Amino acid sequence: MFPVEALEQVATVIRAKRWGGTGGGCSERRLDAERLLKHRLQQTGKGHWVNPSTEARLTVGELLEGLELDYRNNGRRSLATLKWRVGPLREAFGEDRAIDLTADRVERYKAARLAAGHAPATINRELAALRRALNLALQQERLSRMPRITLFAEHNERQGFLEPADFGAVVANLPEYLQDSAQFAYVTGWRKGEIQTLEWADVNREQHVILLRREHSKNGEPRLLPLIDELERIIARRWQARIVQDTDGASRLCRYVFHRDGRRIGDFRKVWRKACEAAGVPSTLFHDLRRSAVRNMTKAGVDQTVAMKITGHKSTSVYRRYRIVDEKDLRDALAKTQASLRQSTRVVLPQRSAGD
Repeated sequence: MFPVEALEQVATVIRAKRWGGTGGGCSERRLDAERLLKHRLQQTGKGHWVNPSTEARLTVGELLEGLELDYRNNGRRSLATLKWRVGPLREAFGEDRAIDLTADRVERYKAARLAAGHAPATINRELAALRRALNLALQQERLSRMPRITLFAEHNERQGFLEPADFGAVVANLPEYLQDSAQFAYVTGWRKGEIQTLEWADVNREQHVILLRREHSKNGEPRLLPLIDELERIIARRWQARIVQDTDGASRLCRYVFHRDGRRIGDFRKVWRKACEAAGVPSTLFHDLRRSAVRNMTKAGVDQTVAMKITGHKSTSVYRRYRIVDEKDLRDALAKTQASLRQSTRVVLPQRSAGD
């Protein structure tokens, strides 16, 4: 078997050599060389065969365009976020050849972004997009290999959640058009985008269920949500609010369950921030309602698998990260455990003096 260094030399020759002459002999020799290199690369597991002349012209900018195309073709709702994430990558690498991208250059990019004041989590999202673009090019056989891209360790996971009383105070300070959507999020743990895109076509009031379509679900899977108790009351209120009047006085039915004057709810971060400040819980995010829902389900004893079906968590590791436990939970757990031990006839705790 050829050493990797030798294969790389062959690849360089194939990329650089002019295959002159007339007739088909030179063309056949080149094809033979390419076939041999492809076979050897497969044997070493070092990479796979890509047309050298095509690969040599491929830029990082084109890889990022391919990633955006993949997002569009698959109907990913985070396309707008992706375009924002790849902006710094285009500026740093966009005109460069993809084959010239090295792990060292990526590390220098990380250092420059840190020096510019950007958080490690922000840089990680950018690098994850770059890594996805490179992996996609490998799958499409546009690229033969990719550099190793390592991400920063993140230790800034949010632990925010709202107790029922605090949540009630926030809702009381929200404008009316946001109150039901916030209550829906607090019960279900659905993401903001999933709530904003929910339509009446997804609601079966006769069967008392909601079916979130896969194109509106972030994890790409449809989700069934039974309507009981508070959820059914929320949907009943929204049903009454579905009739809206246009500026000309004409009435129409709004397609969205949660809306603002008949239009899909847009960005409401400023309104949300003011409501949280007024309720005495500043810095609380709307996404903290998702964490709160997971925590509430855990405290209620809901099975993790069932809870994940409701919230739409696809990964157990992510779900566990949202399953926040605070000091009060720990105290309650210890108190319940010790009470159980005291009541048990099978366990007798030794009595100790205060000085022990």
